[in-house]
Amino acid sequence: MDAETVARVIDPFVTSRTTRKVGLGIPLLKAAAECATGDLLIHSKPGEGTRIDVDFQHSHLDRMPLGDLQDTYLTLLVAHPEVHWLFTYQLIGDQNENVEFFFDDGPVKETLDGISLCEPTVLEYLRQVFREGFSTEEQIIH
Repeated sequence: MDAETVARVIDPFVTSRTTRKVGLGIPLLKAAAECATGDLLIHSKPGEGTRIDVDFQHSHLDRMPLGDLQDTYLTLLVAHPEVHWLFTYQLIGDQNENVEFFFDDGPVKETLDGISLCEPTVLEYLRQVFREGFSTEEQIIH
């Protein structure tokens, strides 16, 4: 996205979709982060890609549940195989314990060499990778 689009994308009435004239995902994510003493930053360069950084104060009273991040990541990965996905999830616990999970789909797609991410054995492998990546989170949440 160019700088003008990045500035406009937090407006719920801005979307690239043609089926509807609203796009609530990014504006709602930004509002949720800000309600929990956090922030949303978008870094984008045309032709290179877009990165969205979202911070939440984990212990904040108004922080909404984050939902099932494992399935969200998997859904994004499988639904848009044309995108090079880099997922980073970091959690700093109440006692400053740190959990970080990073996933780059490039090596997986290269190894698969054209085999669909929707193949049952591939899906199970990806589920396991995400499950293990998030499993330590439960150990540090107090």
